[in-house]
Amino acid sequence: MNQLNSSKILAALSALMALSAMTPAQAQIVSVSSYTPIYQGVSEATATIQGSAGTSQAYVMQINLDAPGISFTSTGLASGGSPGGSVETTSQTTSQFLQATGTDVAINTVPFNTCCSTTTAQPETLDGLAVSNGTLVAPDQSGTADLLLTANNQASMVSGGGAKLNGIYNAAGGFAFVLQNGANVVTSSTPTASTTPDPRTAVGLSQNDQFMYLVAVDGRQSGYSQGVTLTELGNLMHDLGSYDAIEMDGGGSTAMVIQGANGSPDLLNSPSGGAQRYDGDNLGIYAASLTPVPVPPSLALFGSGLLGLMALRRRQFLG
Repeated sequence: MNQLNSSKILAALSALMALSAMTPAQAQIVSVSSYTPIYQGVSEATATIQGSAGTSQAYVMQINLDAPGISFTSTGLASGGSPGGSVETTSQTTSQFLQATGTDVAINTVPFNTCCSTTTAQPETLDGLAVSNGTLVAPDQSGTADLLLTANNQASMVSGGGAKLNGIYNAAGGFAFVLQNGANVVTSSTPTASTTPDPRTAVGLSQNDQFMYLVAVDGRQSGYSQGVTLTELGNLMHDLGSYDAIEMDGGGSTAMVIQGANGSPDLLNSPSGGAQRYDGDNLGIYAASLTPVPVPPSLALFGSGLLGLMALRRRQFLG
């Protein structure tokens, strides 16, 4: 046996021993498809997760926050509602939200209290911060985690209860961080069922906050998708390229929708209850079509340099 083959065998044995020493939650294999652009700055992919409960399927949207045409909206304050009052929003499915707002991509976000109809809209109060187009919908709450967005797509994530809302145009509070500063932060005290494999919704940001990742993991469906634990969700978000990530409302509420070719909402994932739930809060993205616009080479070169400066200033802005 030559020295090269011996080295390969030793490396393979070392990798196998390292894998066998990992806990079931750590011994997770993620396979991600190639990203396919569907709008300017928006690309979709699928992920297959081999986790502690078996195989799970996830749907992923990567949003380039510096791309032209990208903007956001979220569920607005209910008619007659007030932040912190007995009514804050009126529930609707994520498909209904996408259709009503004219957005191109939508995902469920903030946990809510009146659960869990798949047939009827209901008045809702939310269990986390919600801001819609500059209007406070639900107040910030401690023990949660917040996604904050300015009108010009500066994105950040902060612990709930301490969000500074000056200049924030849209915001959504989730259960908790699963990833912070590139590290999985899920512990036994994380305020959701961290060890149970379930459908999950998550939002992540890349290290320079230029890319947002929207993720819907299906679960509770034998033979198709089992669901993931929170530790596995954090690992998935890291593997996708997130530096910080928040678990949003999940379970039967998990839904990811895009504009279909015929103008009707196209539900990408398979809700565990067999139908979309009427959720208390959703986040939507507007995006420009992929129709190419000819650009002179000199202008294209200038634009690429400008985008680099924007990415640097993004980090400086967010501190």
